[in-house]
Amino acid sequence: MTNGAQLRNDIQGLRAIAVLGVILFHVNKHWLPGGFIGVDVFFVISGFLITQIILRKKEAGTFSFVDFYMQRVRRIVPAYLVLLIVVAACMALLLIPRDFDSFKDSVKAALYFNSNGFFAAQNDYFAPAAHELPLLHTWSLAVEMQFYLLLPFVLIVTPKRLLAPALILITVSLVAYSEFLLQQDLRQTVYFSLAARIPEFLIGSLAAIVPAGHQLKKRASDGLAWLGAVLMVSSFILVSDGQNFPGLLALPACLGAALLLVTRYTTLNQLLSLPPLVFLGALSYSLYLWHWPILAALRYFSGRYELGASAGLLFAALTLACAWLSYRYVEAPFRGRVSMPSTVTRLGVLGGASIAVLAAAGALNSKLVAPLPVNLTRYAVDAEICHGKIVGDCIRGDKTSERTLLMLGDSHAAQLNYFADIVGNAIHAKIKVITSSSCVTIPGFDAQRILEGARQACLDQIVEGEKYTSAADGIIIAGMWQYQAPSDKFMAQLDQFLSTAAARNQQVLVLAQVPMLTSNPQRIYRVNSIGLDLTAALNTEWSAANSKVRDLVARHENAEFLDLSADEFFSHVPVQDNTLIYQDTHHLNEVGSQRYGAVAVPYVKEFLERAYLLRAATGKESSLSHAE
Repeated sequence: MTNGAQLRNDIQGLRAIAVLGVILFHVNKHWLPGGFIGVDVFFVISGFLITQIILRKKEAGTFSFVDFYMQRVRRIVPAYLVLLIVVAACMALLLIPRDFDSFKDSVKAALYFNSNGFFAAQNDYFAPAAHELPLLHTWSLAVEMQFYLLLPFVLIVTPKRLLAPALILITVSLVAYSEFLLQQDLRQTVYFSLAARIPEFLIGSLAAIVPAGHQLKKRASDGLAWLGAVLMVSSFILVSDGQNFPGLLALPACLGAALLLVTRYTTLNQLLSLPPLVFLGALSYSLYLWHWPILAALRYFSGRYELGASAGLLFAALTLACAWLSYRYVEAPFRGRVSMPSTVTRLGVLGGASIAVLAAAGALNSKLVAPLPVNLTRYAVDAEICHGKIVGDCIRGDKTSERTLLMLGDSHAAQLNYFADIVGNAIHAKIKVITSSSCVTIPGFDAQRILEGARQACLDQIVEGEKYTSAADGIIIAGMWQYQAPSDKFMAQLDQFLSTAAARNQQVLVLAQVPMLTSNPQRIYRVNSIGLDLTAALNTEWSAANSKVRDLVARHENAEFLDLSADEFFSHVPVQDNTLIYQDTHHLNEVGSQRYGAVAVPYVKEFLERAYLLRAATGKESSLSHAE
């Protein structure tokens, strides 16, 4: 990259440090907890270089918006489109249809550089985990392109004497605004927000307008450079993805990068100019583009976050190979002296190819492997159940019965709607099921820890459930205890809920989490259909979570914990009698839900009889219909 007419090898070295930090974090976030801040360092570098280019041409009277934007497009778009083409083709083979539908939506957002908006709004509980989303990393490129649309206007319109104050004012204001949103628990919104990232670019812009003739003494310059390095490295080590970020926590690393950019003639900058770092810096864009989809694909195949030794070597080899090929045959040719018409033509061909491949991939995805019957790929018809919303009366089972049960919980209760039909009809009871994603729908649930987009539905469903709590003969609670039990706040609220039910002489049945698998059975079916041989095994974490909830329930005489995981029904998961009974790693499908219901009938019947007799003895109302 150039600064004026001179190559800044130290900037290439800084890019190398940034991309290595990102990659190490993505491979295993425990290795370098703050490695993701490498993206923020990239933003500072971009702000620095682009500001220099624009201001230099502004002073010379040669700045052109058209030329500027074309240069940005030539720098970013070609390799980006090639990535989308290759990844779309690969995902057509790899992803199950439901996951491919979500992937297609992400490609469409990526094509017009709105990935940050797309992923900020994601709230699909059943989408692949974040570390399995092939295009998640494109959010940063979307932010960068969006920033490029704004910066030239600010730099061109603002008088030179007001430029630094204006940039400082914008930076301080947006950092304060981001920090305010973070304090409102809007971490997902802020993380992907352009407004939250603009200060990082502008710190680079401010570094770029430091007077070029102002040179510090060698010792002072070295001291500032090492201070910058300490700020960056400390952030890489001390900041983690569980903290409020970017906001104030992003400033040390960004200021550190800025110090390295303005103190160019130092010992540290000479170290950053070492050939291996310069080489990796030249490849940094392509390394960033390719490392994440390769990681996501390996994790999607294995169903595991951590890579084994062989998978790690495969990842390293594929990433380096793809990055070098992309740099050599895509990036470099477009950076050369290519005429405007030729550039437009080439980009048009790549854009057309992207759209064509995406269309073809969509057609092929569902045809490459015979699809599973729909009742094996879901636990219920979403439009017919009260999960995150109210649909009809939410009653399953025997709707004519006067004996009533209320079922509350997260998706592990939602998966039991057909279970409730089987049980309710067998024991002549109606079961009202009110659930929400990631949210056990009991009063006081700590909704702030779940995805932002799921919070309001959670709170609404809790209010809805409270309308019927007192009138129910008994209450059933089901949840993904592996996710819920680690929260002390949740466990305290569950404890309180059981005590409150006891005060009403109301019995509560808490269902164990169903056994959890290491791999998604639908994915195993797909990859085995194309020639691989994968199997699913039990994940042991769910068992410890069940034990923790069981211990809490045991402290309440009005509550019991029903754990059927040792039943023959679960002895050969994810199948039972040669039929798939799991939707994914921890949810039953429709068939599994119904068969699980048949197993649970005698236990729930005994619970209802006891609950009904207790309520009748105390003269309590025993029909949800009166609450409605």
